[in-house]
Amino acid sequence: METTVTLRPPFEYSLWVLLVGIAIFAAFLFAFIWVLSKILGIERGENITSDKKDNRFSIGSGYQYIMKQKYIAQIQMLSNDYRKGKVSQREGFQRLSLLIRGFIHDVTGINVETATIRDVKKLGIKHLDKLMEEYYVPEFAEDGRPISKELSESCEIAMGVIRTWT
Repeated sequence: METTVTLRPPFEYSLWVLLVGIAIFAAFLFAFIWVLSKILGIERGENITSDKKDNRFSIGSGYQYIMKQKYIAQIQMLSNDYRKGKVSQREGFQRLSLLIRGFIHDVTGINVETATIRDVKKLGIKHLDKLMEEYYVPEFAEDGRPISKELSESCEIAMGVIRTWT
């Protein structure tokens, strides 16, 4: 009586089947890592130019454009509400403060909700200190004290800085 031993599938496959399987797995793994790096925005260090190295807080230009338009529209609405008398000057400066701080957070990712103007100047972000000076003193003015700045002018300056934000 003759007995033969045979392996059961998949152990009886040839070596080339195993190699093809490993190659397909490696291709899928490479594609997954590549797509994930594109989604997360991870780039190699040697491809970054010196301009991008200096800008610690850069985002995509499409997102930045959308944020600029959103906050410019909100500041225009605030200015219109002030001109129509719906908002007092102090309340307007407080709302301008929230809008500017929200813009800064959305564009840079830095939470400046509780930061003082001195803290913001230490960050070294171009135009940020100028933007915050537009509302900082009037926002904290006492009730009844005259505010030396005009809200509609400050709104125009803030919109100008947001338009030129890079």
